[in-house]
Amino acid sequence: MTNLTEEKITTLDPKNMRQLLIDFPKQWEQAMEMTQNLALTVDVDRIDNVCLAGMGGSAIGADLMRAYSSKSCPFPVQVVRHYEIPSWVDENTLFIVCSYSGNTEETLSAASQAEEQGAQLMAVTSGGELMKRATRNDFDYIKIPGGMPPRSALGYSFVPLFRVFQELNFIDEGGEALQETADYLLQQGDLFQNTDDNEALTLAQDLEDTLPVIYSDALIMEPVNLRWRGQLEENAKTLAYGNTLPEMNHNEIVGWDQIVHLTGRLSVIMLTDKNDHSKVQQRMQIVEELIEDQVSSLNVVSTGGESQLTRMFSLIQLADWTSFYLAMLNEVDPSPVAKIDLLKRKLSEF
Repeated sequence: MTNLTEEKITTLDPKNMRQLLIDFPKQWEQAMEMTQNLALTVDVDRIDNVCLAGMGGSAIGADLMRAYSSKSCPFPVQVVRHYEIPSWVDENTLFIVCSYSGNTEETLSAASQAEEQGAQLMAVTSGGELMKRATRNDFDYIKIPGGMPPRSALGYSFVPLFRVFQELNFIDEGGEALQETADYLLQQGDLFQNTDDNEALTLAQDLEDTLPVIYSDALIMEPVNLRWRGQLEENAKTLAYGNTLPEMNHNEIVGWDQIVHLTGRLSVIMLTDKNDHSKVQQRMQIVEELIEDQVSSLNVVSTGGESQLTRMFSLIQLADWTSFYLAMLNEVDPSPVAKIDLLKRKLSEF
């Protein structure tokens, strides 16, 4: 077991990703303050559906909002992670463009199409071309602080969306859920900073030298599952795989039959919430029994807190810290994303 000294962490984390994780509860509070008094100009009476567009760390807030509002929003909500948008986007669509830098090419392409198809646009961004378009074309925007990796700015990316949906009466929980989440994140984050003993570090140690597989319910927890995979990949620089129940019970569970060569090289984390469908909870228990002898480790982690919002973000903050500690165990700098940068450079040559 690797001893994580302060000296080692400082050496491996020169851009101080750890400080961004420590500051996440403060970021959440700042985002709450920034968005207390939104002055939206969208015509609510025109809205029949909602479409959010984004990529990577800029889009995870949109995915969370889609899932979070699924049982309360009276209209369909979809997230587009592509250059192209659905044909049903029209004058009755609220199209929310999420790009932390404001320069994400896929998202700008989607925004252009949404304008052409007559949608009402709104933007959440720190600046860039998207901000210029919002001011030039006179559609609503929420400007958020820039200067950090998009995946580390989730408080700034998500809370504005929460406020918009709250303002439009698309969600049941209100500002009290935001505050409960802020309080929970602060208390939980304090525990995760202790390198002598904390749940995130223990999970990272179980994941070391394995391929992590994340399972969860397919509804509210699906984007939390996605966040786990994304953070493990970007921060710890390790592949991570995931799927959702009940669908994986109809196909993937059989795939565990022929993995003798991988036995002991896979680790599983099951994300659970008290509001998971009762039949999914039963299925989770059975899946655990069926695969536990074939994995290096199997951890069942449960949400904490009262509100649905707090419960979702309790596991998101756990994912963030787990991925950071796994980066330290892998002896890699969690901040750079070299292959993403290289891919963008190569794209610019076309």
